[in-house]
Amino acid sequence: MADDIPAELPPIFEDDAYVEPTKPKATLKGAAIVSVRIVAGLVGLAVAGASIAAATILPLPVIRSTPPSKLVTPVATGQQLVCAGSLLRLADARGQGATISSPLGNADVRSDASVGTVSSTPIAQSDASNGGLVSAPIVLSTPPNAADPGTPILVAGAQSQTISEPEFAGLAAVDCGVAGGDSWLAGGSTVVGRTTLLTLSNPTAVPATVDLAIFGESGPVAAPGTSGIVVPADGQRVLSLAGFAPNLISPVVHVVSRGGQVVANLQQTTTRGLDPGGVDVIGTTTAPALRQVIPGVVMSDLAAQQAIQTKDGYGDLAGVLRLFVPGTTATRATISIVAENGSTNGSSFQLDLDAGRVIDLAIGDIPNGAYTVKVAAGQPIVAAVRISAVSTQRNDFAWMGASMPLSADTLLVVAAGPHPILHLANSATTDAKVTLTSRNGAPAISVTVKAGSSSNTAVQPGASYLVSGLASMFLAVTLVDSGLIAHYGIHPPGLIATPLRVYR
Repeated sequence: MADDIPAELPPIFEDDAYVEPTKPKATLKGAAIVSVRIVAGLVGLAVAGASIAAATILPLPVIRSTPPSKLVTPVATGQQLVCAGSLLRLADARGQGATISSPLGNADVRSDASVGTVSSTPIAQSDASNGGLVSAPIVLSTPPNAADPGTPILVAGAQSQTISEPEFAGLAAVDCGVAGGDSWLAGGSTVVGRTTLLTLSNPTAVPATVDLAIFGESGPVAAPGTSGIVVPADGQRVLSLAGFAPNLISPVVHVVSRGGQVVANLQQTTTRGLDPGGVDVIGTTTAPALRQVIPGVVMSDLAAQQAIQTKDGYGDLAGVLRLFVPGTTATRATISIVAENGSTNGSSFQLDLDAGRVIDLAIGDIPNGAYTVKVAAGQPIVAAVRISAVSTQRNDFAWMGASMPLSADTLLVVAAGPHPILHLANSATTDAKVTLTSRNGAPAISVTVKAGSSSNTAVQPGASYLVSGLASMFLAVTLVDSGLIAHYGIHPPGLIATPLRVYR
């Protein structure tokens, strides 16, 4: 830019004498022109000022326009649940085909709906070769509420099975679940004498592609075959957990499906030498959360458990709390074990947990009684409890996952079995009066659960109840007898399609 500047700028002053600019001579014609321009300018300013004032004083018109829309009510659909089906074993009754599963008898399935009837249809195909049979997983469905699609039809189901064979003995119960694309399972073992099967049931009309993430006491399990598992439409896959992770003490399984949705369960059978050591069907636990609640933790036969645990292979009869922190961030958890009867039994303590590793925490020294286990942590956590029942003739165990809070009327179906008890944990800040209205005309049951406390009530085996008065309540059912125990949580009903406003 320096090259563009002239070497010498023209002087403003010449010889120190100021040069006076040349002025035009004034004339009458020029004066008239200037006068007209001044008047025109003043008029223009006046008009502009008046326009601005008018715009300031006069209100602008408000234009309101409602876009065209239509309230669309989706086609009414029925509710659908899937029951796990009968207990399974690897090999057949003659011990042949050690890698092939086969059914052990039939489960007793009970169901009910708030409106209409419930149809029961077995899954059409299964790895257990029982597709279409009563021992297969059962799909429960209700017709749509065509009269009022916005009002859901409540449907519920639960199954139970008592088995007594030379290698398999015990009581198992589980509620029938809603198919989904993401679920967590906490329970089971693949050490010697413990067989854990993963069942994936797809009630939909399209195949499901399932990916598994398996975690244990040493961290994530890397194994081939855990991704891209195809579950056919209206079909079931049965997979041995030991095929992915042998000698795993504390498995936690995350199941994710694409396409069709599935109901996932674990089935564990225990054999100690030649002695049967119990059976269980394990339902899903609540997804990782900062707080988990497990109602209905029944500790029984403590003295008998402690005596028999000294024998080789019987150590896993002790009660344990299984905890898992997904991700990479460790956390501190506060565990509270609160007695249902309001006694001072129970305990509360804190525990530091590594991320990505499963831990089984012994809780077997709690006195006999019913408890609610609460876990709170700084990171989302998965939780489940294992309890046992011991007698001189037999012993059994049950895994119980965390329950989900219920805040609306719920239909409860009680599985057939010995001495069923409904357990209620109230996490609200106010007392709750819960009413169980029997569906078969029996007298209603009323239970008052104090704020932050738990309670229980006996219910009839195989019966169904409409449960009302719930507000942030956690429910579970236990079946307990001499040397027999089973447990299942009550899950919220499936979601329904609600009317949508569509704008055009």
